[in-house]
Amino acid sequence: MKEGFNEYGEPTLREMDDYKGTHSEEKKNVIKWVIISGLILGAVFALARWYFWDAGEPDLNRDQVIIKHY
Repeated sequence: MKEGFNEYGEPTLREMDDYKGTHSEEKKNVIKWVIISGLILGAVFALARWYFWDAGEPDLNRDQVIIKHY
């Protein structure tokens, strides 16, 4: 059995870089860009929802009498 691996051939937690608190620059950049792209995508969806909001929604709040005698 290799050092740093368990009996199934999987790395143990102590041998992983993340467990030790050391992160590579590539991992930091990937995480940063995933967060930034998620925020941008969320902003795009929020703006689209605001821009394409249904203008007919206030018509749903009419009195029932007006609707009944339409």
